[in-house]
Amino acid sequence: MPLRPLSEQFGETVEWEALRNAKSHSVARLICDFGTQGYRFVEARRSGSGDETIIVDVHVNRPQLYVHPLKAVELLALHFPADDRQPTILALRDDFPDVPHTNPGHRDDPRSLCIDDRPWTEAKLNWTPSDFLVRIHIWLGKTARGELHGDVRAPEPLFVAAGPVVIVDRTLIDAAGTGPTELAVHRADAEINREILIATLPSTPLPFPRLGIALIAIVAERREMGALRFPPRTLGELADELGDIGLKALIRARILEWTSHAWNKGTQPQRDPDQLGWRLGILVAFPVATESGDKVGILDLKAFMTFETVAQIGVKMGCLEEANGLHARSLTTRDSAAADAVELVCGEVHFGHDRKLASQISGAEGVDLRRAVLVGAGTVGSHVAANLAKEGRYTWDVIDGDYLLPHNVPRHVLPRAEVGRSKAAALARFLDGMNRYPEQSGHLTADVLSNDPSTEAAVKSKLETADMIMDASASIAVSRRLAAWPDTMTRRLSFFFNSDGTDAVLLAEPNDRSTSLRELEAQHYAMVAQVPALRGHLHTSEATIPYSGACRQATNRMPETRAALLSALISGAIPGALSTEQGSISIWRTKDGAVERVSASAGKWQRLAIDDWSIVLSDDVAKAITGFREQHLPAETGGVLLGVLDMEAHSIHVSVALEPPSDSKGSESEFERGVSGLRSRIAAITEQTGGQLVYVGEWHSHPKGYAATPSPKDLLQLAELAELLDMNGVPALMGIANDDGVRIHSATKPDVDLPVSLIIVKEATDERA
Repeated sequence: MPLRPLSEQFGETVEWEALRNAKSHSVARLICDFGTQGYRFVEARRSGSGDETIIVDVHVNRPQLYVHPLKAVELLALHFPADDRQPTILALRDDFPDVPHTNPGHRDDPRSLCIDDRPWTEAKLNWTPSDFLVRIHIWLGKTARGELHGDVRAPEPLFVAAGPVVIVDRTLIDAAGTGPTELAVHRADAEINREILIATLPSTPLPFPRLGIALIAIVAERREMGALRFPPRTLGELADELGDIGLKALIRARILEWTSHAWNKGTQPQRDPDQLGWRLGILVAFPVATESGDKVGILDLKAFMTFETVAQIGVKMGCLEEANGLHARSLTTRDSAAADAVELVCGEVHFGHDRKLASQISGAEGVDLRRAVLVGAGTVGSHVAANLAKEGRYTWDVIDGDYLLPHNVPRHVLPRAEVGRSKAAALARFLDGMNRYPEQSGHLTADVLSNDPSTEAAVKSKLETADMIMDASASIAVSRRLAAWPDTMTRRLSFFFNSDGTDAVLLAEPNDRSTSLRELEAQHYAMVAQVPALRGHLHTSEATIPYSGACRQATNRMPETRAALLSALISGAIPGALSTEQGSISIWRTKDGAVERVSASAGKWQRLAIDDWSIVLSDDVAKAITGFREQHLPAETGGVLLGVLDMEAHSIHVSVALEPPSDSKGSESEFERGVSGLRSRIAAITEQTGGQLVYVGEWHSHPKGYAATPSPKDLLQLAELAELLDMNGVPALMGIANDDGVRIHSATKPDVDLPVSLIIVKEATDERA
């Protein structure tokens, strides 16, 4: 449609020097007096309201092959309102192309260029005439080249909408793609100014008032991204916009279908069906392509609602007749042109919250439906599961034998209303309420450590069907049990807070489970003993709060803000830990509002058996012993081995080798370990690790060319160690380092004959003597 004459749009011409608006005058002066490159002044105008406009020719920096057909020179109007409103830039040719990033308007309005996506309240703070002209020039050049929007960003919608917001499930939009779908509309809150409506299938109950709106959902043909426009204002305009869909025929068929339901074998109804008294709504999904046109980027969802009832529209369409207050099918075909003028109000449509939306908002690549079994629904477990569920991650099974008590509520995701209920069941309900899962979250109120056969079978069944097992029990016993049971390749993770509630820990097994939670636990203790940044990490606080009169019923002081922070750190690291095949340890420490992270890859371990005991040696220990040996060659040297002792499992994890005490003596033929500071050093490490790292044996080296087989003196020392330790049958260990590496030896049950088991861990077969 031809544009209106300039005089009708912008008023009469004036000299640019006579412009009164400070912004318009400064822009005109920059173009006319300073010859701003790319601009040629044409004329200036002022309207009766005081608005001022500068007409300019602008040279477009376009390539020979352009995406949008802009001309080499475009005639633009730079319009400056008399009041404090944002200047507008209008294209003054009626065939200006439909391009992205234009301000809303009707098809017969000049195209308004959107050169700045900031609100005017912010943009005006640093507005300058030169920046204003540069932005116009950039907009034109990038638009011509198809670079202004690009395919990385989602396409812009087709229409603006200031009406109500309608929320509808993605599945209902998908169903509308196969044919029109009838929906019911509910209003959640009558107190807010803008209507927020929730659309469901008519058979879906909601605890909100149902409004008298009959909503029909349809999917339109694909659209190319172009100028942002005001939406159709009448039923006729919407029918024209939808083109081949045949909107009026579709509405007519649905009205007749509703009407026919009111008749029973031809008997006249006592009243109209409910739908005829409701307003009509049409929910349209417009597929909008990316700027390059390669693919559909978004569904622009809009809801068009009438102010008239379905019955009134049916009469205007000529498909209904009214008699005695009732409506029935029209027996004659009448003109439907009257329905074209039915007014519409356009509203936004939002997809309902689901896993896909949660995944998209969180930045995840896609929906992750893997089943995660969460053992422990306490503070850290509930927060981490809630965080990951909000991101659309995983389908959950929760195992916990405890129940929610009042002292749990201040730092738990469950509300006070759940007090007295099973944590597992309540958290599963909470997670289900957060996302609509394809499968309902499961739960089991049970103790993982229970020896009851039925409980054990139920827990095992949950664990065996998991894709991952997450230990949030904050129990060493539970973590160690899950490390070995059930015997499957399901990957395990363990996460917890330290006892002071200042630090968080995440242990993640490698994908092949070559390092289990047991080894990661021992490595964690070794890091605490050896990394200065972890000093005090496992300190046990005495500042607890009793929550009942019973013995030992107390909890530590930890605010919800810190619980939420530490849980978020764990939650954010879990997807990354699971995305790699390697295992890892992550420790976050908080102090004075700052967070420090200490991390390490899962170490490698060597395993051997001594009688009914399992001995596991860290490769880091072997490397440390080898390093100490190299430092002292050609003399012998030695020190102490520390490890994690589990009497119930009959296992020792050797994770720390201490350097020789300062008063040690060594030569090429012998070594005598000193004792200076050793007792206090071991005691300090044991205290730093919460009593978990203890003395388990000795190590020493042999000079070059000597085997790692114990000498008679070594055998005597092993026997003395076993007698000295007196650990109720626990093997006393000796690590001997030579050119081939480190080998572990043990004395078991020393007696007169001194029986000794010799275990060579660097070779494929064990040697026993």
